[in-house]
Amino acid sequence: MKDRFIKKLKRSWLAIWIAFAAAALSTIGVLAAYTSVSSVKRVVSTQKGAGMLFSSNYLTIDENDLPRMITFSSMETSPCVTVNVCNYPQTMIKHNDKDITYTMTVELVDSNGNAVTGEEAAKYSVEYNGEKKTFENNSKIEFSHLKLTSDDFNKHEFVLTFDKSQLTKSDIYMKVTATPTDQAELKSLSAKLGVIYINDNTSATWTGTFIDNATSPKDLDGFNYRLSGSGEGTVTLTWNTNYVDISPWFKNTYKLTISKDSSGIATATLKVNSAEKNQYDIQFYRTNGINSAEQWSDDNHTDITVNGTGFVSMSFTQSAATEN
Repeated sequence: MKDRFIKKLKRSWLAIWIAFAAAALSTIGVLAAYTSVSSVKRVVSTQKGAGMLFSSNYLTIDENDLPRMITFSSMETSPCVTVNVCNYPQTMIKHNDKDITYTMTVELVDSNGNAVTGEEAAKYSVEYNGEKKTFENNSKIEFSHLKLTSDDFNKHEFVLTFDKSQLTKSDIYMKVTATPTDQAELKSLSAKLGVIYINDNTSATWTGTFIDNATSPKDLDGFNYRLSGSGEGTVTLTWNTNYVDISPWFKNTYKLTISKDSSGIATATLKVNSAEKNQYDIQFYRTNGINSAEQWSDDNHTDITVNGTGFVSMSFTQSAATEN
């Protein structure tokens, strides 16, 4: 009797063990499939490599010196641009697990890269953490020994104030450079920033363009696209999902309803009103590998094309005027 009971118990434990092992293998299979799907559609990074754990909304690791123009209404009295420097990709997928110490340098230059000094320079300033510095006595401003700690997602914000007259003639720029001083694998971030107005406040105009300064789009893992303008209306965004897809964060934040046709062209609309917000930065990530035929559509990097087919485009419809 006792021996029969022990044999039965052994058979029961064997069945339980087999069931447990099968469940474990099933879990591994599901996890592998999930990981595979997740890695195919990577979260966008503006440049290749681990350097994106040191990133910025305006600055990139590309050394191209093409200026980036930030648009404002011509009615703006004090055009300010807020540049952030972060210890994570702009999509906040992961933060750096090491502290980042860096120096922020801002130079006032003309379109040829020459230093701008004198009375006019005093109209420009940079503010960080409550400390405001002007270019009155020097064409270069520096904030040193800055640290982004590794305990969380951290960022620093620098407010660049431009002279209002530059909204119409735009020949003075701030060359901004963030240089890491303690992690050899991190590259410096930089950009030459300027301001300009799109239109006066009597009409509405919105435009869309890529803002990545890389020599070739093939150098990028993902892309930053900027909508900017004045007035109220509806922007219609169209993109080719055979090449890119829109950031889920942007889609969810602005509650976009997206439709897609049989050829892979996706469309979404966004209500815009420059009285509330005059600029949207949108990230697109690759859905497939890099195509050897990719190229910028023009010198201003307005779009990316593959044999004439664009990645992203937009159109704008102005809201009808309301009577009082």
